[in-house]
Amino acid sequence: MSPWKMRSFAARAGLAALLALFVLGAHSAGGATLAGRVTQVIDGDSLRLTPDGSDAAVEVRLLGIDAPEICQAWGLQARQALSEQLLGKPVSLKTNGLDTYGRTLATVHLDTLNVNRWMVQEGHAWSTRTKWDRGPYVADERMAKALSRGLNREGGAIMPREFRRSHGPCSQEDVAGARTAGGVAKAPVALAPVAAVAADGRRCDGRTRCSQMTSCAEATWFLKNCPGVQMDGNDDGVPCERQWCKP
Repeated sequence: MSPWKMRSFAARAGLAALLALFVLGAHSAGGATLAGRVTQVIDGDSLRLTPDGSDAAVEVRLLGIDAPEICQAWGLQARQALSEQLLGKPVSLKTNGLDTYGRTLATVHLDTLNVNRWMVQEGHAWSTRTKWDRGPYVADERMAKALSRGLNREGGAIMPREFRRSHGPCSQEDVAGARTAGGVAKAPVALAPVAAVAADGRRCDGRTRCSQMTSCAEATWFLKNCPGVQMDGNDDGVPCERQWCKP
């Protein structure tokens, strides 16, 4: 190959490499559009997407919404709803930069459906609050509350930041379990609410762990009445001995 052809080939190769880098990085820029298939749903407001033409998954945080923590009441149901809506399906994203964890912030569209808004409309998430306003989907949130949808059914639902303030973050076990199970389309049967209801209105609502309880009395009732509860590791009949029912 002549020196001129070698230089021409190198120039074309360099240009192709730059274009590839631009395409791979474009999704993180504000206002860019990204298309791909949802390969994992982590929780009610985050997922993994494999972009078209790439094998590298992108972690996405749904912009403008705040779903319950995975260890919080309705956290598992929120993830299940998002999973049933999106898992394995092609979607398009309108991106808006990255969050502090390096996740791509985006509004997700399934055909013409704004999935971020749909999660709030169905009562699986809140409109994100800021210091100055109540977020882009506050009207949808108010409607979901008025219609008692999703997390609003039983009343007393608290936003994730309030849950973290009073209970702390979810355990690493909870978070790891969410990431491992996020690609499963169906939730375990034991997570479905059952008919047991206490005299004070307490009912089995899918919570199974100590980090989801608010008192020893509540943990004890769940242990005795609800399926799939994981709060008595030594099988002595006393739940949550480290957190709530301390000796």
